[in-house]
Amino acid sequence: MAKRTLLVCIAAVAALAVAGSASAARQVAPIKGIVVGSQHGVLLVAQPSGAVRAVRGHAAVGMRVSVSGSRIQKLGRAHRASFRGVIVRHTGSLTFLSAAQHMLVVRTGRHLSSATDSTPPAGTVVQTTVGINQNGDLDEENEHQVGQMGQAQIQATIASIGTGTVTLTVNGQSLTIPLPAGLTLPATLVGTQVTLNVSFANGQTVAQGGDDEGDDDGGNATVGGTTGGTINLGGGGSTQNTGGSSHHGDGGGGGDD
Repeated sequence: MAKRTLLVCIAAVAALAVAGSASAARQVAPIKGIVVGSQHGVLLVAQPSGAVRAVRGHAAVGMRVSVSGSRIQKLGRAHRASFRGVIVRHTGSLTFLSAAQHMLVVRTGRHLSSATDSTPPAGTVVQTTVGINQNGDLDEENEHQVGQMGQAQIQATIASIGTGTVTLTVNGQSLTIPLPAGLTLPATLVGTQVTLNVSFANGQTVAQGGDDEGDDDGGNATVGGTTGGTINLGGGGSTQNTGGSSHHGDGGGGGDD
């Protein structure tokens, strides 16, 4: 009986050791890929699968990295990367995409003169291959559609507020998005990093408003920085609560300006 009990104990200890090793392996498995965005201390890393991960750190766009916890190992430069993103808007020869709840700007090399130009509409999920130049700009080389989304979440800095619109700045480029009818945002938000929920309908992008059932999560902008708070994008106006900082997703910021 003693021998059998000893064997059972050994087996149990071995099983726990294997489970612990597997758990540790999952925890320390590094994120490997190419930096396609560097935004206020947050890196957007395109993995070999095309998925983009947002991690805290500093590295130049185009750098091959291996990220393990807070440690970032730089493995050399890359001149090409491939990643998945959601098209938010086309503006001239630029395409703004959402990836890992952050914004990226891709130069397409073609100028879109009208909404009828043959190009994937807003809300389209695309797998994009880009060339990366010495300045960290992303130049489209290839793109194909892989899906469609009805809404997305984006982070960026408010550059200006107009009548019925909000203009964001993403890597030095301007992106103007319509607001729900009747909404006016306070001018004090200019220069603030925000998280916006946007919806896509008929190929158009609009900041998402509250739904008919009064769901407060239907549309909002979460304000980062020192003041913090939430702006509810309901149809009747703007409500700003400044009870403290709020964080979404990976806790990153907006684009480098």
